[in-house]
Amino acid sequence: MSNIAAHDTASHKDAIRMSAFIGSTAAPSADTATGRTRRPLIGITAGTRTLTDGAWAGYEATAVTTNYTTAIREAGGRPVILTPGEVWSADELADLDGIVITGGTDIDPARYGADALPTDFAADEARDAFEIELAQAAEENGIPVLGICRGLQIINVARGGTLIQHLADEDLAYPRSDQQLTEVPIEVDADSDVALALGTAPTVSAFHHQAIDALGRGLRVVARHASGVVHAVQSTSGAPVLAVQFHPETRADAAELFARFVGITSGSRAVAPSPKMATVQP
Repeated sequence: MSNIAAHDTASHKDAIRMSAFIGSTAAPSADTATGRTRRPLIGITAGTRTLTDGAWAGYEATAVTTNYTTAIREAGGRPVILTPGEVWSADELADLDGIVITGGTDIDPARYGADALPTDFAADEARDAFEIELAQAAEENGIPVLGICRGLQIINVARGGTLIQHLADEDLAYPRSDQQLTEVPIEVDADSDVALALGTAPTVSAFHHQAIDALGRGLRVVARHASGVVHAVQSTSGAPVLAVQFHPETRADAAELFARFVGITSGSRAVAPSPKMATVQP
């Protein structure tokens, strides 16, 4: 995305901060002008895939698994697909109550000052630019964000953090989880939203070969594997951020994580956005 025009409103940020991220079950917000209600609008990032068979073989398709949209819908939100290359006006971005940054391929290591390795998966530069810019716009403008797997890594890199590029090359007693979804036990801080949703010792489903190394600004680690591999972070101030290295959208017993996120986003429309506009470049 070459351009995201984001609303800049202190009152909107204050409304977010006054709402505890430990959300209750989401309920549609009321439109006081019309008396109607609406579900929170949750933007879900997508990638692209090249179709390989049929009449449309060779054509590009917007791709995101329905697990994400189903999880948000069942949590009380209304999913809106966000695609790389879209240009959002201030008013359009302000319409979103929250953003989910989804899983996908590796981030270009140049984005966090590292060299490419043979173990890197091919980066999607357009999606990298789109999602990093989106994460930064959300941070600056008080939009709650949920990051999942690559989404956690995007948030960390967007905030100046770095990544371990290939866990199997590290001297860590960590399960190989780079070929398929793998059950991984994690330890969660009791004082965290992950613990309130999943408990302090859940088993999660992971599919990754990279993880957080240096932590980005404004984040704190709230869950790890016993090896030390980071599995969840939250924001320490400002707009709520919850990011996990695992895939809660694949497990029915992790649905509460989405319910809590959608719950807090329903409070993000308490104050109308300011007409001021800041343009964020990738």
